[in-house]
Amino acid sequence: MIQKNILMGLFIFIGKLFFAQNNEQPKIDSLTKIEVVNSICNSLTNNYVFPDKAKVMSDLLKQQNQNNIFSSITDPNQFANEIQKTLRSVNKDNHLRIEYNPRLEKDIIKFLENKKGSNAILADQIKKDEKQNFYFKKLEILPSNIGYIEFTNFAVSSPSTRKTVHSAMQFISHTDGLIIDLRNNFGGNGKMSEEILSYFFPVKTYTGKTYNRIENKWSNSYVENKKEITNGLKLKMPLYILISNRTFSAAESFAYTLQSMKKAVIIGNTSRGGAHATRSFSIGNGFVAFIPYLRGENVTTKTDWDGVGVIPDIRTEDNNCILTAQNHFLNQKLLTEKDENEKRKINWQINFNKSKSSAVVINVTEATRFTGQFSEFEVTLSGNQLMFRDTNQKSNEPRKAIAITANLFQIGTDYQVEFITDSNNVCNAIKMYWDDGYEETIDRTK
Repeated sequence: MIQKNILMGLFIFIGKLFFAQNNEQPKIDSLTKIEVVNSICNSLTNNYVFPDKAKVMSDLLKQQNQNNIFSSITDPNQFANEIQKTLRSVNKDNHLRIEYNPRLEKDIIKFLENKKGSNAILADQIKKDEKQNFYFKKLEILPSNIGYIEFTNFAVSSPSTRKTVHSAMQFISHTDGLIIDLRNNFGGNGKMSEEILSYFFPVKTYTGKTYNRIENKWSNSYVENKKEITNGLKLKMPLYILISNRTFSAAESFAYTLQSMKKAVIIGNTSRGGAHATRSFSIGNGFVAFIPYLRGENVTTKTDWDGVGVIPDIRTEDNNCILTAQNHFLNQKLLTEKDENEKRKINWQINFNKSKSSAVVINVTEATRFTGQFSEFEVTLSGNQLMFRDTNQKSNEPRKAIAITANLFQIGTDYQVEFITDSNNVCNAIKMYWDDGYEETIDRTK
C-alpha cells in the first residue's frame, strides 16, 4: 500500500502539466452528466478525507443536477469546471479538483491495471522531471557565506532525483546559513518533501500523525535522516524558508514542519492553504477527480494549515524576502560575534543590504551641508541627488550616494560614507567603511 500511495502521487497536481488533453472535445448529453455526477459522488463518499463534508458536497451536486443547473452545458471542460465550483462552494478545498482529461484517465486505468503499466508511467515521469533538473532552478553562495537554493516543485522520488538533491545540499553544506526559496513552489511529491526535510533532522523525529480515509486509520509520522537518502549529510546551519501566496501543498508541508519544529524562520506572505494529500480517480467518460484523502495532525499545533496557509514568522513582500532573510541572519550573528573586525564586516553587509531597498528620503537643504571636499573625495548635489566622487580614480565619474540613514550612504558596491556633524550640525568630516572591516575618518579640506 505504501508503494501504491507513492506512485499515485504522480497524478497529484500534474494532470494539466504533464498529460495532454484530447483535442477532440465531444459534446456530453444528459445521461453522461448523470453518470459523471453519480461517479463523483461515489468517489467523494468513499474517499474524501472528511466524510461529513463529502455527504454535503454529494447531496448538493445531485440536487444541482436534478434541478437542471447543468442542462445547458454540452462542453465537458465547462461541465467539469461547474462541478468543481459547486463542490468548492461547500468546502473551499484547493486540492479538490475535477478535470475532463481522457488521456489522464487512461493513464490512471493503466497505472492501476498492472505493475508493468505503473512502472512505465513512473519511468516516463522521471524522464520529464530530469529535463526540468528536478525543478532545481538556482544554487548560490550569497555574501557572508549564506547559501541559497530555489526549486519550484518536489519531483518524484528516484535515485536520480536523490543524486541531484544531494549535490545541491553538498554544495551549500559549508555555509553559515541557508535560504530555501519556495515562493514559486506549487507542491508535488510528498515523499520527496520528506526526503529533503530529513537533511535537517539529525535524529529520527516524531512530527505528528496522519489519517488515511481510504484505509480508515491513523499512522504516526516521522522525519528520519536515512543514510541511503542523505549519504549521512546532516545540515545544522540556521535555516530560512521563503514563501508566498503561490506556495502550495507539499511546499507548505515542508515549511510548516520546519516552522512547527523550530527548525527554520519563515519569511514572506501567507501561503495558499492546501494541506490534504490527494489521489486521482477515474470517473468515467474521460473525467478525473482529484480527491483529498489524507490529513495530518502536527505534534506541536495539533492541526494543519488547510484553508489557513502557513503564516510567516516575518511578513514581507516578495522583493524583500531574500534581503530580509540575510539581515535577520546577520543580526543574529552579530549578537554572538566576539571579533571586532568581524562585527564591522557584518555591519557593513547589513547596511549594504538595507541600501538595496532603502526608502530614506534626504532633504535637499539638509544634504547641502554634506557637500564639499574631503581630501580626494568630492561631494556634490545634482538636482535632488547627492553625488560622491573619488578624484584619484581613473574612472572618476560621480556616483550616486544611496541613503541608508540620514547620515550614512552607500557608494556603489565599494564603500559606505558617514557624514560626521558637530553640535552645531556642521559637517567637518566623513567616516568611510569598507567591506573588509577597514574604517577611516577624513577631515573636510574645502
